Amino acid sequence: MEEADRQIEAQEATRRAFDRHYERLFRLALVLTRDPYEAEDIVQEAFIRSSGRLASLPEDEVVPYLRAVVVNGWRSRMRRLRTLARHIPFLATPVREGVDLDAAHDLWKLVLSLPPRQRATVVLRYYEDLSEQATAEVLGCSVGTVKSQLSRAIEHLRRRYHDEDRA
Repeated sequence: MEEADRQIEAQEATRRAFDRHYERLFRLALVLTRDPYEAEDIVQEAFIRSSGRLASLPEDEVVPYLRAVVVNGWRSRMRRLRTLARHIPFLATPVREGVDLDAAHDLWKLVLSLPPRQRATVVLRYYEDLSEQATAEVLGCSVGTVKSQLSRAIEHLRRRYHDEDRA
């Protein structure tokens, strides 16, 4: 089978699986995340990650496979949130009922207000969960620069967060 035929078959298998199982997987992700936007992202990522594999699975293995991908995607997001909570406690959004989405949005607006280099460092280190070394490699700088950028960014965020909290 030619590569083009394999790609078409993979696309068709993904489309069939999406049409048949999206709602079920979305409900699962929604129960896990309690956030419809996060749930939708996780399910869409699951289909993207699985697209090359679905054509080779027997029909009765598609849902268990996709379910595992959804749960693993959710776990990955939870790890990122724990990393945020550990390193920047006030940026972590608890995954529970009663989450103040406006406050979480305000905090992320503060991250977006950082100078570009600091913002990139914070996002790569804590959101993407890269090590200091990997962050330095992506940014093309030294580990010391990553540490100093993070220190400045965190101090800036703390100051701005507390200033806005008092306002």
